[in-house]
Amino acid sequence: MESRELERYRGVFTKVPGDPSRWRRWERMGHRWVLDYLRRQGGLPISLVCRGGEKVFPRYFQLLAPGGRLTFRGSLEGVHYTFLGKRGNLSPRQAFEKAEMRRGETVLIYYGSDWNSKVDPVGMEAIESALDLGGIPVVAVATEEQGHFVKKRWVGQLAGVFSLEEMAGEVKSFDWPSSMPVLPDPASQFRECREALALYQERTVHPFRNWALTRLGREVLPETGFDLVFERSGQDTLGISIHLIRPGTGRVVYGEEMAGRRYSFYAPQLWMNQRQIIMPSAIIMGKAPVPEGELSTDVEQLARRLEPVGIR
Repeated sequence: MESRELERYRGVFTKVPGDPSRWRRWERMGHRWVLDYLRRQGGLPISLVCRGGEKVFPRYFQLLAPGGRLTFRGSLEGVHYTFLGKRGNLSPRQAFEKAEMRRGETVLIYYGSDWNSKVDPVGMEAIESALDLGGIPVVAVATEEQGHFVKKRWVGQLAGVFSLEEMAGEVKSFDWPSSMPVLPDPASQFRECREALALYQERTVHPFRNWALTRLGREVLPETGFDLVFERSGQDTLGISIHLIRPGTGRVVYGEEMAGRRYSFYAPQLWMNQRQIIMPSAIIMGKAPVPEGELSTDVEQLARRLEPVGIR
């Protein structure tokens, strides 16, 4: 591919912007690259391994065929990973079954995305499905009113229920951001990146994780965690949820429609600990479980040539 042809992809390889008004335009900017790959290869890839860092990762995910699997390895090119969700939905039970939930596994369920209503139909279905499958649920609700409703509805059946409202009143400096904060590039701003991450963990991740795990009556250690987290598509709390699940076997599970919404997470927590994000139409896995080179590298080779143009 000649340099003049690469110009058509200028500005394509970037993280998904934080401003929701720019998400649709960002997605459209990648369509030409996806169509060019489709025309060249005759189809979209069902499996990809990404090593290109935070500016390439979201385009790999966009390129992935429905039902595909994206595995990534650590990269020095940033740690704040973003992507736009794909079309598709599953019932909570189907989502748990896709994640191969087993009897006796622990699950954190987010309930009450709408702070103004104590009734959350999807959240209620997730609780019922987890109990039917033999899971041990802990429920995180938004408001104390929702917490009272959930406790009354499932008396004696849940390992625990707690609310963000309650935490805000009892945990000093507790913060619940709308998404994971943008981290400076560790390659050029290592100290700033470390400080921003430490603040996020101190004010958000660790307090929430401690409150959730103590409901199980277990000691809070790095190796402890939930087997699953039932995430909600209308919120970007993925950066928190990845810290809640067990290393090696933990899964964050989505069932609701995710198309057109941005999600973000701290990449090392996923790839170093081999956790998974299981969605209706795709799976993201940390650290490739197969020898390097076994999967197709066509896309990676292309992206390596395009990325220097796209991120100037």
